[in-house]
Amino acid sequence: MMKKMIMAVCAICIFSVVPAMAEGLQIMTEDYPPFNYTENGQLSGLSTEVVQQLAKKVGNPGEIEEKPWARAYALIQKEDGFILYSMTRTESRENMFKWVGPVASNKWVFFAKKGSGISLASLDDAKKVGKIGTYKDDAAEIFLKEQGFTNLDSVVDDSLNVPKLMAGRVNLWVVGELQGIYKAKLQGVGDQLEKVMDVKDTELYIAFSKNTPDDVIVKWQAALDEMKADGSFDALVKKYM
Repeated sequence: MMKKMIMAVCAICIFSVVPAMAEGLQIMTEDYPPFNYTENGQLSGLSTEVVQQLAKKVGNPGEIEEKPWARAYALIQKEDGFILYSMTRTESRENMFKWVGPVASNKWVFFAKKGSGISLASLDDAKKVGKIGTYKDDAAEIFLKEQGFTNLDSVVDDSLNVPKLMAGRVNLWVVGELQGIYKAKLQGVGDQLEKVMDVKDTELYIAFSKNTPDDVIVKWQAALDEMKADGSFDALVKKYM
């Protein structure tokens, strides 16, 4: 009798795990053009197309879900079975996730409103500026906090930093150079930005929940390496960059 009960429990465990494995990893992204964004109701961007091709190659089913960055970033730290892209790989994040990439380069810069007269020679100079617009839980914001900045003005939607900069409610905006230009153009003020300083050269990766099995990471990385070797990755870079 006991043997039959044990076998029944094992069977329940097996069948409860199989559907979860079959569902694959849940993929999340945010609005972060030109790498990932929504256009005409469809997810697009360099990183999005790369991830879509990789998911197909490795047999990971399911749709990509767009979420606010802070929510997705918190979720992938707390739960297993998630993927989040595009994420800047930094020293402070290194052991928080597992990584596949890189999928793109991304230079952080300080933008000011054209004609502001702001001149920076170092990061320390930026600490003396009134307010710097940042994106909540973004790697650039985390980096500035680690450098001792106390004049940061954080928002949950990075696009809000554009009108704040134009209205003088922040003096600088730290953002990826391409994203900043793109978001300003969408709001009709692309010609009113000026770059006052390069902050840091970074690379974007696909992040996985920390407990993702290593063989899964190896499989995804091999698929990306294959894309880079056969030219399909470079074709996407040319398309978007």
